[in-house]
Amino acid sequence: MIVDDDNDLRSMTELLMKNEGYETLTATEGTDFLSKVSDFSPDVVILDVMMPGLSTKEILDQLQKNNQTPKVILFTAVHYSNEEKENIKKKWNVVDYISKPFDADALIDAVHKQLN
Repeated sequence: MIVDDDNDLRSMTELLMKNEGYETLTATEGTDFLSKVSDFSPDVVILDVMMPGLSTKEILDQLQKNNQTPKVILFTAVHYSNEEKENIKKKWNVVDYISKPFDADALIDAVHKQLN
């Protein structure tokens, strides 16, 4: 599942994942994502960090509260320290970080790594 408020990035990411053979669903922001995630039950979520509405923390907290445990790859222009990354990984089911602007091969590799 791909969650990003940028239409172009969301569409491009969806196309990349479909070209790799993955079934995809997209959401435009946190509330949209949370309304779809329980029906879709994704194995991996590519989640933009900076979107309008719910914060990333609120989205991840809600997933935990609902006992939903997809692996989360944060898609971000925010640069976290290694300590911050480790704290986020410990608290939520965040498995990787992909920096924007992103390398398509790095994103594909990150998803493959979680599904193989």
